[in-house]
Amino acid sequence: MQRYFLSKKVTKKINSMFPSADISKSTKVEYVKDEDLEVIFMDSILSFFYADKKLFPALKFIHGKEDEFKKITVDMGAVKFVCSGADIMRPGITKIDENILKDETVIIIDGKNKKAIAVGTALEDAETMNSAKQGKTIKNIHFVGDKVWNYSIE
Repeated sequence: MQRYFLSKKVTKKINSMFPSADISKSTKVEYVKDEDLEVIFMDSILSFFYADKKLFPALKFIHGKEDEFKKITVDMGAVKFVCSGADIMRPGITKIDENILKDETVIIIDGKNKKAIAVGTALEDAETMNSAKQGKTIKNIHFVGDKVWNYSIE
């Protein structure tokens, strides 16, 4: 296992990519690489992870900050599939933020509780998603109950 604190240069880059991170000088930002998982902890909270060499926010970081991210809302019938790792299909979507661009990171929100249940990558822009009636719209990268969700360094 590799484990070290990140430099100020790297934390500034994370702040610019994700302004909601709001990393201050007193924040302990630690990188951990463990087998096939690369994660970043902020003050002991798993906040980011790498997938396909790209940095994504972790659900534990997103909770309570859902309004600061571009999002897709799914109906409650889709929740169990999304939380099992399924990609997000157009028929299960009830609301799409209008400024989503293809290949952007988006969060998936359940329609009832308005809580983040997954993080994904947009396969199309919002305009294309809105006009589509079927097909995959979001590639599911991280969801409640997966290895990132359950990861701990203790």
